[in-house]
Amino acid sequence: MTISEPKLFSGIPIKNKDSTISVLATLPQMADALANDWPSDGPMFLAALAALVGERVGCCSTREVHRAFIAAAIEAECLPDSYMKN
Repeated sequence: MTISEPKLFSGIPIKNKDSTISVLATLPQMADALANDWPSDGPMFLAALAALVGERVGCCSTREVHRAFIAAAIEAECLPDSYMKN
């Protein structure tokens, strides 16, 4: 049995409910964020979940997951303003 390394991204900062910032850099971190108290359940949220599953089964690239997660974060309005300016 082989344990795969988590796929790393440049970190995506997410504003938490308590106004702190978490930087997510792996697929498991993104999956946890979506599964636990994500502030929106709109179409971009569902697309991000589908992309995570798709990556797991080999249908989506990690880049597609990254883009889908950012779109979900924009939809949920949980990206810090400083990230949006970049």
